[in-house]
Amino acid sequence: MPQLSLKASHAPVKAYYRELAALAQANAHNEGNLRTAFEALLKTCARQFEWTLVPEYPLTRTGRHPLRADAALLDAFNLPRAYWEAKDNHDDLDADLCPV
Repeated sequence: MPQLSLKASHAPVKAYYRELAALAQANAHNEGNLRTAFEALLKTCARQFEWTLVPEYPLTRTGRHPLRADAALLDAFNLPRAYWEAKDNHDDLDADLCPV
């Protein structure tokens, strides 16, 4: 299994942290604002595996209304290799992941 080659000193990581700092300075801490910065970093990482980042990826569920992941990483055969759901510090992960 190939491993991601990414270090804190790499340009995409530095760009990600610069973007986060700029958003923090603008008091833009919500999920939608942070999403763009992380999506750019994730897209760069996906290229190492020749995967494609597909935003707003539909998740079909038989007999239920469809859901959308914030993104999926697809391989050369268009098979999902990973899903991404953006979260921020204000989200309640327990409630989001384990609804009653």
